[in-house]
Order: sequence, then structure tokens, then C-alpha cells
Amino acid sequence: MMKVDAYGPMSADARTGLIAKLAEASFLMQALRLQNLLEIRANFNPSQPRIPRGQPQGGRWIRFGEGSGGSLGRTKPGLLLVGLDDDGNPPEVPETRPTNTRERNRIGRSVARYLKGLPTSRKVIILARLGWLANEAGHTIRSYFDEPRSLIELKRRAIARRPGYDIHHIVEKTPARRDGFPEVMRENIDNKVLLPRYRHWEITGWYGTINEDFGNVTPREYLRGKSWEERQSVGLFALRKFGVLAP
Repeated sequence: MMKVDAYGPMSADARTGLIAKLAEASFLMQALRLQNLLEIRANFNPSQPRIPRGQPQGGRWIRFGEGSGGSLGRTKPGLLLVGLDDDGNPPEVPETRPTNTRERNRIGRSVARYLKGLPTSRKVIILARLGWLANEAGHTIRSYFDEPRSLIELKRRAIARRPGYDIHHIVEKTPARRDGFPEVMRENIDNKVLLPRYRHWEITGWYGTINEDFGNVTPREYLRGKSWEERQSVGLFALRKFGVLAP
């Protein structure tokens, strides 16, 4: 029987979805309250830029209105993400969406790498300020924070696509096709896992990068003419190396 409550007639699935949305909104409100508390008690403002490392007084907070040029000003317009300490330079996100796809992807990947080590509440606060990037790549950035999963779970998740994730072939399908392996092996469900998109890109790039562990050739070149089992072994090694497959 369909339950009627303060929200009107509603199915069980609809109620579950509404509860999940309310929980997410509650979490965001708590994060924003934390931000306001920090600003009030410590005069802290997450949008306040810092002097880039390598310059005089690198890492020091820049007061708003402090110099528009020289070492104390911004080098280019945009929103400078601010970290919790002085380790590394936070990525810069332009307020206007770049028209170049490669540049947008570069920014998204740098933001995901930067945010990964921050507390969840801090991630929420920063993502809420990212405008076009959050709208366009929010799912992809959040997927980068995933903890390693078992191989069984990665394969199970590959049954359906999800925003921010890509289907990845443990044995690369195009090189395998060129070496004569049939489609029934390449496209078998046992050869597919679901990965965070940026992790997928990192692994693809790794396959094409010269590696001394593979005789100073790329892993892709090394695997030419190799057996399916050896290709699988290298594919699983890559999944562990890039933190998506649990040890």
C-alpha cells in the first residue's frame, strides 16, 4: 500500500530518494556552518589567496585589496583554491569556463588530486564554490576520492555506467584486437571493471609512457605478442598502482 504522509502520496523508492537528498542537503548545511564558524572565530576565509611558493614570503595569506601587482597580487584572474597548510600550490580555477576541453580536463584533474587528501567537510565547502567546474565535473571529481575496492566489486559495478566513471578493460582491448585475441575475450564481463574517470585516464597514460621496469619501453609496447595471462597480470598491477584495486 502506498503511504500518505506530509509529502503526499509517495512510493517507497521515492521516499528513499527524498531521504537521501535531505541527508545530502543536511551534510552541506553542516559544512557551511563549519565554514562560517571558522570565518567568525579565526578571521578565516577559504577564498583568500596566498603568495605562490617560490616567491618572497611564499605561502603567506594575501589580504583582500593588498596590491594588484608584484609578488603579492594574483598572476592571472580566477578563483585560487586555498589549502589547510603550506604544502604545495593550490590549483587555480578561472571564473569563466575555458572553451578548450583539454584545459577544462586539466583543471578538473588538478582539483581532484588537490582535494583528495582534505577532510570531507573541506571538500564539500570547496566544491560548492567551483561554479562551472562543479556543474560539469562534480561527479568525476568526487569519484576520484573512492577508496580501493575488491576486484569482484569493480567487476560488478561495470554492469552499468555511472556519472563520473568509465568502463575499463583490464586487458587493453585495442592492442589485444591487433594481436588477434577474439572479441569474446576482449569484451567479456570478466575483462571489464568500473573506474573513476580520472583514474582511468591515468592508467591509459601509464600504458603509453616509457617505463624502465618494462625494459625502457612503454607497458603497451612490452605486451605486444604476449599471452592473455601476462596482459591480465599487467592490467591488475596497473589497477593496484593507481589505487583502485585493493591489495
